[in-house]
Amino acid sequence: MRIHFLTAIGLVATTGLSAQSKPAPINTDRPDFTESSTLVPAHRLQFESGYTWMRASRNSGGGGSSTWPEFLVRYGLSTRFELRLGESFTTISPPTDQGSRFTARDDLYVGLKIGLAAQQGSRPKLAILVQAMLPTGDGRMSAHTTLPGVAFLAGWGPSRNWSLDLGVEANRVTGDAFELAPSASLSHTFSGRVGGFAELYAFVPMLSEPGAPSPQYADVGLSLLLSNNLQIDGRIGAGLGGSADRYVVGFGFAIRR
Repeated sequence: MRIHFLTAIGLVATTGLSAQSKPAPINTDRPDFTESSTLVPAHRLQFESGYTWMRASRNSGGGGSSTWPEFLVRYGLSTRFELRLGESFTTISPPTDQGSRFTARDDLYVGLKIGLAAQQGSRPKLAILVQAMLPTGDGRMSAHTTLPGVAFLAGWGPSRNWSLDLGVEANRVTGDAFELAPSASLSHTFSGRVGGFAELYAFVPMLSEPGAPSPQYADVGLSLLLSNNLQIDGRIGAGLGGSADRYVVGFGFAIRR
């Protein structure tokens, strides 16, 4: 009887340790525009990739563009620091009377996400993202200069399967011009594996020529957790106003190692 009792205690303890060591589900910066305030766990490597098609605005005369593979590598240097590296290609499909279709490599993206504070009561989880685009792309897509930027990120949740992420980015876009990109993403977990979001975001020119457009967007999307370390996703969105792309469609995946 004593042996059976000790065996039962051992099984309970082992089960408890296994539950504690089980990694939390993967948390990604895709498919929504808003960056998450959550970092990749320390010493873990995360790959995110996808494809996006955008129908150009009516003001531009039509056409469209696609971006792929939207490759982002994220590595947790520690519990407070995350290193980021991204690369992609863009295919431009101009209106038939404005040139021919072409594909070019985009500038290289580098970034460092820094965790500032954990969520505590009504205070959100806070992080800052220092980033830049480096002039490594093909001539037709490259900015030919380094474009630095910074993002301030805040997140609440989950609470009753709801979470809210807010972000404000300030990025240099060309010359002395900067662009402010505020965004808000409301997410809901429908089950242990399926989640969705609805989002608003905009691009507001700063220090630009008077009358520069300020495109705004709304989008929704779904994600499916295939395992704690593997997620697939999809989204669809639309521009609000004549200066924004008419609609956006995308899908992708993320895997953590």
